[in-house]
Amino acid sequence: MRTRFGLVTLIVLFLLAWQTVLTLASPSQTPELILKEAQTVYLGNIARQQNGVPPLRWNKQLTDAARWFSWDSVENRASPYCGHQDTQGNWPDYRARTFGYKGGAGAENAFCGYVEPQDAINGWMNDPPHRDILLGSGSREIGLGYYLRSSDGRGYVTQDFGADSVYPPVIIENEAINTTSSTVNLYIYDRQVGAGGFAGMGAATQMMVSNDACFTGASWGTYSANKVWGLASGTGWRTVYVKTRDAFNRTTIVSDTIYLGSSAPLNEIGDAQMSTTQSQVTLRDLNSGGLPQMQFSASWSADDLFDTFTLWWGNGGRVNDAAAWGGTAYRLYPGNGESFAWVWTTDFIKDVPLVAYVRLKVNDNTSSAEVARISVKGGGTEYGPRSLKGTDFTAANQYQEFAIPFTYNTNPNDLFLMFNFWRSGSADVYVDAVTIFTAPQAFASPTTWAIPGGNYRGQGVWVRYTNGSNQFSTFSEATTTAPSLSASPSALFFLALRNGSAPPIQTATISRMCGTFNWQVTSNAAWLQGQPQSDTVRVSVNQSGLSNGTYNGTLTVSAVGVSGVAPATIAVTMYVADSFGMNYFPFIKK
Repeated sequence: MRTRFGLVTLIVLFLLAWQTVLTLASPSQTPELILKEAQTVYLGNIARQQNGVPPLRWNKQLTDAARWFSWDSVENRASPYCGHQDTQGNWPDYRARTFGYKGGAGAENAFCGYVEPQDAINGWMNDPPHRDILLGSGSREIGLGYYLRSSDGRGYVTQDFGADSVYPPVIIENEAINTTSSTVNLYIYDRQVGAGGFAGMGAATQMMVSNDACFTGASWGTYSANKVWGLASGTGWRTVYVKTRDAFNRTTIVSDTIYLGSSAPLNEIGDAQMSTTQSQVTLRDLNSGGLPQMQFSASWSADDLFDTFTLWWGNGGRVNDAAAWGGTAYRLYPGNGESFAWVWTTDFIKDVPLVAYVRLKVNDNTSSAEVARISVKGGGTEYGPRSLKGTDFTAANQYQEFAIPFTYNTNPNDLFLMFNFWRSGSADVYVDAVTIFTAPQAFASPTTWAIPGGNYRGQGVWVRYTNGSNQFSTFSEATTTAPSLSASPSALFFLALRNGSAPPIQTATISRMCGTFNWQVTSNAAWLQGQPQSDTVRVSVNQSGLSNGTYNGTLTVSAVGVSGVAPATIAVTMYVADSFGMNYFPFIKK
């Protein structure tokens, strides 16, 4: 009896483990089917454009979920299947979360058999329920999964939709894989205002666009959803970067990639062209000014304009204030007893130690008695109240921050995270904003920050420095883009006579992006030399002692004294021969 029970238990555990691996592993995809997925994304966006709906950004996590479901619908079914529930009993929203999509998802179209991209789009557009999903205005990202079993031709096509409140995508040319024109059309989404709780952002007021991640030479302009943009000339993959900011200077950087040329290399189409999420981000060029600890925030904040900010009793009202964050503050003033206001959310990071910085000012800082109290209540646990005297303010009519450590505890009986503000004295108290940071950690630069919630999608990261007690700096935006090196041109060619003089020297320009640092150049061939000169490399070759033939070498340009900078390379080819001739072709004038 025990043996049989033990065997059954072992089998159940094995099946559970097998299901977990199955659920988390997206099947590998062939280049040919990846191309069809990309074509289906593009054709779906054309259908959306024709119906006045913005395009969707191709997303990796949704694609992984779609691919798995297409595979599961063929390989784990004895007979052809048509539906949206997988063989583990789960639905599209579960699959999207399981494959790492942190936004809202669940809408799904499926074609219960293998079809070409245009046929899939036509089929969905000709069926009202599928058409409604394909043209849904609430979606911003899409995943596509093709599966085809070669043994019998059974296939499945899945289309998954999603929207992430912290990610406002940019889409180049309706997500086309390639373009032959360097002038392209961009669609730039605005932020989802009101979504994401204290992790959300306001509407974009300004933006800058660039062909490099450092936004070299870019400047802020007014936000617009549609923009005509010029790609860097030449042939190859081109990435466009867009940085937006709202009235509180909360920023987000997003990008999209397209191939400039007549045909994109088939084996290079894939994850690099999809949007994705990261669980961590590296912060660079940090400077603590001597303070030993640092704190981070993915622009987490709330202010008097947040939709849940409420005056509960006493006197109070919103006022314009040029010194306030966003240009307004909430004034709590004497009369009618104490004044009390709060701002709350039910959507924020749970069970992680954090610090709230409450930004206040008073019009009179002379009193040694209490003028205000502040507290944080997270999932039923209150932190504070912290009593503030007039003399706790350095100066009257000057904003100052006060810190309260807290944790938003998981509590099914209390879902709220609340910041509470009291005016208790005779001075006017102005409530401006609350910013939220991680608990202090030891200073290091660069440092890799594991984002609470595991969803980094280009949000600006704030950093402030502290002694871990009563001293802390103002916050600033950290640098998240790695410095880089590039060489132009990246390939050079020399013709050398075996018994002649060395060919003329050629030059390549070296560009340093996102930082100032020294660089050096090394060669992997004795016949090849590179000599740094200002921002160029003088490239020379020496064919002495070499026989006729083709010689290939590489110059490597690498940063000096800076870690994490990928080297740039210059491929050099030298042709050595006894003589070189010229071919003349007839010239025909028409």
